[in-house]
Amino acid sequence: MVRSPCHWQMARQSDLFALSNRYFLMSEVMKMAIDDGSTNVKVSWIENKVLKTIISPNSFRKDWKSAALRKDKKIYNYEIGNTKYTYDATSDKSLATTHVEYQYDDLNLLSVHHALLQTGVAPRDVAITVTLPITEFYNPDDCQRNEEKIEKKRRNLMRAISLNKGELFNIVSVEVMPESLPAALSRLIGSGCNEFTKTLVIDCGGTTLDMGIIVGEFDDVSDVYGNNEIGVSMVTDATRKALAAADSDSSYLVANEFIKRRHDMSFVRDVVNDESQIPKILEKMQNKIDELGSQVAHEAKKFAKNPNRVYLVGGGASLIFDAIKAAYPTLGERVELLDDAQSALAREICLYTTEEEEVYRESPVMAEVGDE
Repeated sequence: MVRSPCHWQMARQSDLFALSNRYFLMSEVMKMAIDDGSTNVKVSWIENKVLKTIISPNSFRKDWKSAALRKDKKIYNYEIGNTKYTYDATSDKSLATTHVEYQYDDLNLLSVHHALLQTGVAPRDVAITVTLPITEFYNPDDCQRNEEKIEKKRRNLMRAISLNKGELFNIVSVEVMPESLPAALSRLIGSGCNEFTKTLVIDCGGTTLDMGIIVGEFDDVSDVYGNNEIGVSMVTDATRKALAAADSDSSYLVANEFIKRRHDMSFVRDVVNDESQIPKILEKMQNKIDELGSQVAHEAKKFAKNPNRVYLVGGGASLIFDAIKAAYPTLGERVELLDDAQSALAREICLYTTEEEEVYRESPVMAEVGDE
């Protein structure tokens, strides 16, 4: 059981976590928190006092897919304007989402609607809270909210989209929050740290690296930092190239799954056609993982030389954990990989926006990615 952070004194963070009054007035509208990352979209919502979370991988290509041979397999063919798209888990023609402009384009609109359909909730009116990388949410010169980009994100998700032979959720309201910092809410509040404790939160995602320094139990946000050139995509791209060289061209989704399950040799052999190339593929992938860890550690030390504790969140958190522990050797166990780090941000935003005092948390569920 977890308590919602909105029932603690959080007034001093009203600027960072401001949500419009209309959002709370729509009691008949379902609220969902969405961390719409470039690689996976994480959706959290509360149903009968249970906090539920699903993770929906992004893998879309242009044009429609033919009907499935098996009746139990759902085909997701979408249309935005005059452009047709389909969800395709394995196609090597899947469209790249690992760039910042993804936050404002068709693929973002597709990924959010597709993820909503994976929740198992019947389509209905929904008020959503989504995220933007710190580099997009704040102005670089004064660290104030970038209202132009926040509004651009809102407008993008309010655009029209249709699902062939299906019904979509009706998005009636879009609120935007920054990535990284909210993911540590539950862990920090009630943790017993003093008002001078500095906590570094590192969010390593598919496209961007976001960091922030929190003072006390979220009493203040001392500083924020973002880098849109460092992310797991550098590992994904290297893995796709290595797989292609082994006659095993893959989608971004398959490449990311390959990274995640790289120690499962049965899975590795299933993906790689030229098995003689497996050692070389794994070596190239590990080199990129090490490079990612080294880059994140370097940026973290520049940004926060001596924090009192470090929390790691985001899809790439487990890949960089060892490198960050080595970068802050005196902290020991105070360098933490948060539970279910990939979906932490969506869960915490959901808890923050709920009016429920107590909810019970279920483990996140990965949406089915297999094709027919």
